[in-house]
Amino acid sequence: MEKNNNGKVVAIVALVVAVVALSVGFAAFADQLLINGTAVAKVSNNNPFDNATTGGLRYKANTQKCTKTGDTTVNVISTGYSAGTLNDDSWTGINVPLTEDIPSVTCTATIENLSSYKAWLKSIGADSGVGCTSTGSNASANATSVCSTVNVTVQIGSVAGDTLSIGTTQPNANSSTTGAIEPNQEATATVTISYTPANAVYDEDVTITLPTITHDYSSVQ
Repeated sequence: MEKNNNGKVVAIVALVVAVVALSVGFAAFADQLLINGTAVAKVSNNNPFDNATTGGLRYKANTQKCTKTGDTTVNVISTGYSAGTLNDDSWTGINVPLTEDIPSVTCTATIENLSSYKAWLKSIGADSGVGCTSTGSNASANATSVCSTVNVTVQIGSVAGDTLSIGTTQPNANSSTTGAIEPNQEATATVTISYTPANAVYDEDVTITLPTITHDYSSVQ
């Protein structure tokens, strides 16, 4: 009988030790889970200013006209001359007469922003200066004489400083522009071509060629 009691005591003690050992084992384990990563804000491949559906930023069709500078009632476009052609991003083919009576002509066209973004004007530039050519035995002298008095001024919008003046040499681009075209609003592109007849000596017509003029926009100020 005494042996059986001793055996039970041993068995109970052994069980308690096992439970304690088990408890210590669980308390010794730990783990740590981490989360990290990156996200990239992608630039859209669809330029809202060149949107084929809405039209984006472009010249407004059939808005080009040329008049005597300072007098918009005098239409200088006649047979053989043109206010040019508008085609979305380009205004080409301006051809106007300059005379002693009309020494300066101003041509305008409307730019429309049909995007949902403000179009900030970033710069106005030209790829060269104004060029002049003539015919006849005094062609070179004619061209030089007239061209020395020629000036072309470009104004984009209504902000006074958003201009570029072009003579016979390539001007530095104006990158200090501050104007913008609001979404679904319009602005005017103005090109004034002038010369000083009193200071020009020529005996044949002189063709004045404008450089390619660019005005660049961005959705970021």
